[in-house]
Amino acid sequence: MVEFFGILHWNDYSEIRPTPYEVVDTAFIEACARAHEEAGFERVLIANSAHRPDSLPIATWAAAVTSRLGFMIAHRPGFIAPTMAARMFAILDRMSAGRCGVHIITGADDHELQADGDYTTKDQRYRRSHEYVEVMRKAWSSAGPFDHDGEFYRVAGGFAHVRPEGADGIPIFWGGSSPDAIEYGARAADVYAFPGFAAARLREPAREVHGRAPALLTSLRVLVADTEAQAWERAHAMQDHLIAEVVDNGRFPAEPSENRSATIARAKQAANEGALEGRLWAGITRVPTGRPALGCLVGSHDQVAQALLDYGAAGFSRFIISGYNTIEDARLFGRELMPRVKNAWPVCT
Repeated sequence: MVEFFGILHWNDYSEIRPTPYEVVDTAFIEACARAHEEAGFERVLIANSAHRPDSLPIATWAAAVTSRLGFMIAHRPGFIAPTMAARMFAILDRMSAGRCGVHIITGADDHELQADGDYTTKDQRYRRSHEYVEVMRKAWSSAGPFDHDGEFYRVAGGFAHVRPEGADGIPIFWGGSSPDAIEYGARAADVYAFPGFAAARLREPAREVHGRAPALLTSLRVLVADTEAQAWERAHAMQDHLIAEVVDNGRFPAEPSENRSATIARAKQAANEGALEGRLWAGITRVPTGRPALGCLVGSHDQVAQALLDYGAAGFSRFIISGYNTIEDARLFGRELMPRVKNAWPVCT
């Protein structure tokens, strides 16, 4: 079975449309959630970091305006007790009729974690995250009070009156490509998430996890059109816009005696050289906007559907796909791309 997830932000943000982070647009949250539900997405990812708004209130707001859409709620272990987190997710799961999912974000950047007062090392955090999931699952499944005595958490008489909707609890997602991420995540996760590299590059790390976690996920930007030429025309137009931005604001500085046109041409050459691997294009990722960007699958609906089937052949069955015009692209994917993949999916499994 293949599943498609979108991304739900707290405002209408993308790499090419950088809405200020401080803008909170509840009307957009509602419209975006409904668009993904109507398009047939199984879930939406709600991301998290040391500086983002917390993901749980966004999910709660979106759950109230939808009836089928599930959530992949990014959550950082270590800042609240796992028993409390378990109760928070359990009540949302019950209120939304079983639509909650938790994406464990351990955190790879020590400096970012320190912004929240966390001075643990990366290896400590992975061990802590694994234990955190263990405690949450005890809270979700225990019919009576339970005790826990571990490396990071001690619990005496833990209990949750309200438990998740389903007997299996709430699905756990876990991401990362480092040895520690795989070691601990493959034992803790229901779905293991890898970064959006080309399918050929993910085959080997996928083998390390496959068989220990029941499902594999990757996240990709997608840019499709009726024809390949139309898709590339749109891709290069967006890249041109971003390159002009970074040249004009000095993020890609001009060389001595170089005019603007020459600087733009040099920036475009730097962004495009070796940027295409199969259908996966890094031409936007390489433009130094200072905003995070993912590699992008570019092509016709049929071409990109085949690229996703190639990931399926490598063991992946869950995809976070997102475009650059959030709501419009979600509708386009639901209308053209996702049915093509789902109709062909048994071929590659």
